[in-house]
Amino acid sequence: MRIKFIVLILIIVFVGIFYMTNPSSILEKIFNTKSGADSNRVIVSPSKPTPVPKTSASAITSPPSSMVGINTHPEVYGAGADPDIITLGPKLGSHPDWTPYPTKHSNEFELAHGTPLLAPIDMVFVGFQNNNAKYDFLNDKNGAGKQKITPANDLMLVFESAMPDWPGMLIKIYHLYSSPLLRGHYQNPNCGESENPGEGVQTKGHLAAAFSDGVTVEKGNVNACEPLLGYKVKRGESIGFAGSVGKHSFASFAFKVSDTSISPIVKEGNPYLHWVQPSSFFYWKCYSPDASFPSGVLAYPFECDGYQLPVKQRDVNFKYQ
Repeated sequence: MRIKFIVLILIIVFVGIFYMTNPSSILEKIFNTKSGADSNRVIVSPSKPTPVPKTSASAITSPPSSMVGINTHPEVYGAGADPDIITLGPKLGSHPDWTPYPTKHSNEFELAHGTPLLAPIDMVFVGFQNNNAKYDFLNDKNGAGKQKITPANDLMLVFESAMPDWPGMLIKIYHLYSSPLLRGHYQNPNCGESENPGEGVQTKGHLAAAFSDGVTVEKGNVNACEPLLGYKVKRGESIGFAGSVGKHSFASFAFKVSDTSISPIVKEGNPYLHWVQPSSFFYWKCYSPDASFPSGVLAYPFECDGYQLPVKQRDVNFKYQ
């Protein structure tokens, strides 16, 4: 009994000394967090690897049984993702001769400012970051230094798939003007656009970056935005409105697809999630209430082939209740 007591005391002393010399290491193991510069990110523990179902149409499985009405609007595709960031499926998008900036992981849809955006699949709203600012600075393509541009719309939304076609998939949408999923956005003066870029950023929930994904610690006046985190939108429902960066109006869509292989570029978060090239990985079809979608086929995230959202939902001030 006395020996056990002495051993217990020694263990407590050892743990205490180790904690005093390296407390962050213990905290990382307990809470699965990183200390230092990334302390605002809580990493999501890797989930069980889930492959793309063989029945889901994609570039790594098989095409739909019928291509009628599929991939009918390639003219809306803008610049694709950086091939070096793509770790599953085709690396090149619809414009392989257009050079994307390094680590770009999205495909742009060239849409007019304020164009309503539709959910490509059933999905759950899990995170957002409001980066909208009145102006920003971009590198001039002709090497003339920084160029001031206005506006600088960069509202970002993150969703998780709610469909068995795409289990565990994350959908990241950014460069939005606004969204009905943020009831206070441009309704509350404390949730709109900042006077200067990088100021007043509001963040909450699950986000995804080039080399990571995870749940962030709340930042900024989130309550002013009234985010409807946990809200499920169905395919074809309103999720936001295309924004503008200077004179360029568009919306960027990025997808992290679950697979059994490990992504070689993931530094934090779920290593089984892979960035894909949206225009060449997926099959797309225009949404309408009567449209039939083969397994895996996504709805174009804009109105097409005659379908329009209800009038109220086409207003940039529309909000879900």
